[in-house]
Amino acid sequence: MLSDRGESRLDSTILHLDDVLDDIAEGRIQIPVFQRPFVWRPEQMLELFDSIERGYPIGSVLVWETRQPIESLPSVGDVQVPPAPAGQMVSYVLDGHQRLSTLFGVLRRLGRPPRADDQREWKWRVYRDLTPKSDTERYRHHRAAGEPPPPAPDHYLPIRVVGSTFDFLNFSRTLELRVGPARAERLVREADRVAQRIRSYKLNLIRLQGGNLDQAVDVYTRLNRKGVRMDADQMVSALTHRQDKPTLASRIDEIVESVASTGFGELPRLALFRVVLALAGEQDVMTPRWEAVARRLQDHLVDAVPDASLAVHRTVDFLRWAGLPLAQLLPYAHQLVVLAKFFHHCPEPSEEQRYELRRWFWVTAWAGSFAGATSTTLRTKLREMQDFAEKGTTLPLDLADVQPMPDTFNLNSARTLAYVAWEIGEFPKRRNILGREFDVTQQIAAGATQAYRPVVAVKDIQSKPANRLVLPTVPGMSLLKSLLELQVVGGLPNDGSFS
Repeated sequence: MLSDRGESRLDSTILHLDDVLDDIAEGRIQIPVFQRPFVWRPEQMLELFDSIERGYPIGSVLVWETRQPIESLPSVGDVQVPPAPAGQMVSYVLDGHQRLSTLFGVLRRLGRPPRADDQREWKWRVYRDLTPKSDTERYRHHRAAGEPPPPAPDHYLPIRVVGSTFDFLNFSRTLELRVGPARAERLVREADRVAQRIRSYKLNLIRLQGGNLDQAVDVYTRLNRKGVRMDADQMVSALTHRQDKPTLASRIDEIVESVASTGFGELPRLALFRVVLALAGEQDVMTPRWEAVARRLQDHLVDAVPDASLAVHRTVDFLRWAGLPLAQLLPYAHQLVVLAKFFHHCPEPSEEQRYELRRWFWVTAWAGSFAGATSTTLRTKLREMQDFAEKGTTLPLDLADVQPMPDTFNLNSARTLAYVAWEIGEFPKRRNILGREFDVTQQIAAGATQAYRPVVAVKDIQSKPANRLVLPTVPGMSLLKSLLELQVVGGLPNDGSFS
């Protein structure tokens, strides 16, 4: 890829597994700190080695090659690794952390037997059963119990020995002493076959060579594997991490938590990141230039976070006043960004401004003003809102684009969310099937999809808005059955408490 932001290219190389592990052991491949911790379950570790022995593909490993120093993890698979060599080209893993940690943590582990009370060490002790009862149960863990812990069964090959000729020979000699030459020969022959399969395995290493932080962020944030996808602010924070300063991501986490503690719920992180960018003077908050963001981060971008926090809290107070009870019902995240821009420039609006803002909020929701929004759309809305705050200009409204409630009840639709927010505001207190009052906002907060249940489970009308109702029932009883039984007793519960 070639652009005015630097030149980079993707290069694919096939490497022996041992060569990749050697690069990790010598610091040439590093796991950056922004990677999530090792989270694989024990069975996933076993499946990885089973796939390798069978010759199945286990996926490519993506790394970014750069001389830029990036803070990295001090250990991989709970095995200490050296820091990156100063001034040299280093490969930072963008995708493949869990697989590489499993391989390095198992194959490059010392031979000390795990203690009985060691809750972490045992998972790195992977064994190949040389006489498996089933072809699907060839790889196992061995959790030693007792003091001293007993050794693994004789027919268990410790996978850590396959990467070292010396360790493999030592395993073979010990096995012969324990089971005799005849049986040892059969087991060692199988063990040698397994070791050959693992040692000869090749990995596809994809290198993002050259380029800049902008391209590394873009590549990484496009990845959507089985793991947890990282937001752009977390990536920028990690790549510009400094020991003596809090990261931008951690500061945004604080805003998320402080708003959630008010009962409004969690705001989308990306929207908060865009608020910070907007208040820091970034022109393009949709697709900013990450290198520029990183440079700002060293100076005043983090300084914009306190202003963003104040503006966001004022925005949340306004949204509640305007009739939006929960963050999860916000029709468009961009509305939060634009409103925060207003409250940054005008922290104490007049009553007339507040009513004008409320009108703007509901019209943009029902008109779909931010549907498919581009960088130009958001930049224009931010400029209009700042002018409204500072100069008192009129906010443009797309009244002609206002649409009615959709035919389908879809909580991914901005207009459906707007309707739900309005309905809660109009009917905040309701009674359940027993006539007891309940708070509908709490029901929605616990899960809007589960709260709005269909009355009639018929395909043609199940998704119709008129067929959806928030009404807690007895566990295990359908909403329709509950309503029919309510009708049988005259439409009122026994205590006559419906009003």
